[in-house]
Amino acid sequence: MKETRQYRQAARADAASRNTERILGAALELFIERPYDQITLAAVAQRAGVGLQTLIRRVGTKDGLAEAVGAWIAPQVAEDLGTPPGPDPTRVAAAFRRHYQRWAAVLDRNLTQQDSSPALAANAEGGRRAHREWIEEAFAEPLAALAEPVRSTLRARLVAVTGVELWLVLTAHEGLTAGQAEDTIAMLVRAALAAPDADRKQEP
Repeated sequence: MKETRQYRQAARADAASRNTERILGAALELFIERPYDQITLAAVAQRAGVGLQTLIRRVGTKDGLAEAVGAWIAPQVAEDLGTPPGPDPTRVAAAFRRHYQRWAAVLDRNLTQQDSSPALAANAEGGRRAHREWIEEAFAEPLAALAEPVRSTLRARLVAVTGVELWLVLTAHEGLTAGQAEDTIAMLVRAALAAPDADRKQEP
């Protein structure tokens, strides 16, 4: 009897986990397809194939859903970008190409709609912080060799030229291929790394 009860409990837990995955996946799909204010919990439940009350029990509110989706994809985004490869502009650009080809639409949606929800705002800030930390780790050696304010200026430039905003300008707005965008990022990273020498010369 005890083994049967444990089996049923495990089966219920497994079913609940699958429901949660379906809910989060459906919410992410709708987030890419529609503006945030046009997404309803009912639409997410229908897309996920679960009852509305099941969804509400999992996430509570739409803001709770946005928070849950952010927590769900954050480790996926980090894993996809991978460990910083060091300050090699070519390898850094390749990492961001791989990253943005999968996640650019999601990241862009979150950034452009962050004022729509406290959870989206928190997700956007978390993404910015993770990006900055990745850059700091990748370029730790050249950054450590600089004094302030040159160090902070270089870090800001590196964050900017590897950001999703530039990737979308290059690919979605200006029509460059992913390969051309990757080459452009590598070129801009090289230029940023070369700039601190000029910055030091201009200091009063």
